[in-house]
Amino acid sequence: MGQIQMAVRMLEKKDEYTRGHSQRVSRYATKTAALLGFTGIMLEQIRLGGELHDIGKIGTRDEVLRKRGPLTPFEFEEMKKHVLEGEEILAPLRREHPIVLQIVRSHHERLDGSGFPDRLRGVTIPLPARIVAVVDAFDAMTTERSYRNPRTAEDAMNELRRFAGVQFDGDVVAAFQRAFPDPGKLPISV
Repeated sequence: MGQIQMAVRMLEKKDEYTRGHSQRVSRYATKTAALLGFTGIMLEQIRLGGELHDIGKIGTRDEVLRKRGPLTPFEFEEMKKHVLEGEEILAPLRREHPIVLQIVRSHHERLDGSGFPDRLRGVTIPLPARIVAVVDAFDAMTTERSYRNPRTAEDAMNELRRFAGVQFDGDVVAAFQRAFPDPGKLPISV
């Protein structure tokens, strides 16, 4: 597992945005998953999946990762590959950590079926991936991006509620908000 953590650190060096993102997503996901009843090994896999969810971006070109402004359709297609590339990187862990691989592959699926890579819909999206989808979106909204300023935590929470049942699992959104009830203390620091 040490080699995987080393790869995460390499990705953080490559992509300024990723610095801290993986740790925040992991912490948000773990606390949210615990409120949804996950314990023990399952909770540990969700923690690790949160930390490794973007590992596939290590293969994404720097000019795409660091681009200021919106991605072209071609660049977005390249960016979308990170979920499959991440799953491939982590394939040796499949037997011991299957939930981690589900998270890496499916954290960009959407309840309405418009996500990627498999266009899964509703409960066919593994619950751990639905958890990471919510907390990943929250962290993306509340941290500096190359193409926009961060939103307030309160605004990001409102956005999660607005898209509950369409993009995000409403039960997960509610659990995340219970886990972190004071938006004034968010985003967390790592």
